[in-house]
Amino acid sequence: MEVAQEVTKKKPLIAIKSGRTQAGARAASSHTGAMVGSDQIYTAVFKQTGIIRARDMEEFLDMAKALSMQPPASGKNVAIITDAGGAGVMTADECESRGLIVKQFSEETLQKFEKLKAEGKLPRFATNLNPVDITGSATSEMFEYAAEIVFQDPEIHGIILLGLHHVPALQEDYIDRVVRVARNYLKPIVACDIGETEMALYTRSRFDKLGVPAYSSPEDAARAMSALVNYGLYLKKNNCLDEYLQSFYREKQENSGAKV
Repeated sequence: MEVAQEVTKKKPLIAIKSGRTQAGARAASSHTGAMVGSDQIYTAVFKQTGIIRARDMEEFLDMAKALSMQPPASGKNVAIITDAGGAGVMTADECESRGLIVKQFSEETLQKFEKLKAEGKLPRFATNLNPVDITGSATSEMFEYAAEIVFQDPEIHGIILLGLHHVPALQEDYIDRVVRVARNYLKPIVACDIGETEMALYTRSRFDKLGVPAYSSPEDAARAMSALVNYGLYLKKNNCLDEYLQSFYREKQENSGAKV
């Protein structure tokens, strides 16, 4: 606990604690050198010391990917941008189950979306309450417009973008457009393209290479955002979020060799 309290203020720490169930606890107790303890105690210790708990190896790696690529969030409010309504709903469900808030946008943000609809830059039938569903008519420009608006909203702390590549008018350059917008703000963003097709794999790899962690399911993306939110709230509680963000972006700038 003493070590973790110092480390977590400077770097994220993720842990997998097995033995969550009665069967798992029995198996752990028979393991050579195993330390057996109440799972609730471990959960409380992890929360107190800022350790982020992963339930399994997949979540462990997903969280590590997000925390290494994106800054922690300063609050729980999450915006979802999607070109598929169902995927947006799945993301919202997982966010809420993780304690994140998918709130309706402010009137100012809603009016910005309405203005784009009136100008023909977004479909009139697009939904912009949160999730933002730009529908199967999505284009690269529409994703860029939507991203700019939600990043500008001071009440939004993190963005989950679901760019399902199946829609006919969407081009690959939407990835670059969204990333360019994201680099102007101190807010985390994670992406998702569902499936294991060649195009889905390529889309996620492009996001990854540009520093935006991408996942194969809405639930994975929401869990990754949850890690960024929980770590950010821990840093904020300990009055070291600003210092961490400065260090994070300084390191990014040094590694990229260019201004972030």
